[in-house]
Amino acid sequence: MEQQALHNFLHRYFTANECSILEDRDGVMKVQLTEEQDEVLMNRPFYWNYVKRVNGRGIPMQVTFITNPNRREEKGEWLHFGSPRVHQMFQMLRKKGQLTRQYEQVETNQQTSLTPWLILNASINYKGTQKRQEIVSLGLQLINGSMIPHFMDRLGSISLSPKIPDYCFTLTPIIKLPSALKRIEAYIHGNVTKQDLSWGEDALRLLEEEKQLLEHFYKNDVQSEDDEEEAVEQKAEALERLEREQSALQKRYEPKIELDVINAGMIYISQSTSSKLIKDHLNN
Repeated sequence: MEQQALHNFLHRYFTANECSILEDRDGVMKVQLTEEQDEVLMNRPFYWNYVKRVNGRGIPMQVTFITNPNRREEKGEWLHFGSPRVHQMFQMLRKKGQLTRQYEQVETNQQTSLTPWLILNASINYKGTQKRQEIVSLGLQLINGSMIPHFMDRLGSISLSPKIPDYCFTLTPIIKLPSALKRIEAYIHGNVTKQDLSWGEDALRLLEEEKQLLEHFYKNDVQSEDDEEEAVEQKAEALERLEREQSALQKRYEPKIELDVINAGMIYISQSTSSKLIKDHLNN
């Protein structure tokens, strides 16, 4: 499920950044990068610096990305949500478009209202003995409060543009932004708490075991009663090493769940499209 969500994300990312998708089949995607995306993703600074210095025209790479676990041994770059390449894409999104405003391109010759939606894309990072990342995309209708998950996927069939269409006007949100963000936060928190969190208990148990082993290892050094100057210095050094290693264990094993916002925006959609989105969600 996570790999399919990643594959959908890749398709949206490259399409939005005007890259040509040459092949997209069974978890394998071949992409012709643009110059901009080659510079961002492919780590070829010397090449692009040279091209710019001689006022030349660069040749962006074609890259094959694999998200299907059954095909990860094939020729191409295997991607998952923890991949450095995916994090590069997230950073690009934060840099270019953390906030956006888009309008459905409605063809009409009469006054038509557009309903405001707040969309928020974020990653939920589970950290402990094992690490896992989950991408969430939520849409909140700011008139009646309807909440729709996987919202980016549902926008795929809707034509959007930064320019509002002729004869269209936007409705004023009833739900204000601070309240909307609290609703989204509560929704995410509720979903997280419903999941199996035994991994956190396992992490805490392992953390305690590792701390006990560490304290046993340093026991003689930190409990020394010798008043000699050299012995006192050795004890102080041992205590410092113990605290440093305990801190490293805490960072490594302590279970945490962190929410990292990728981007957000206001999407204005016609009432008929809004109603269809809500109906499709309720029927699923």
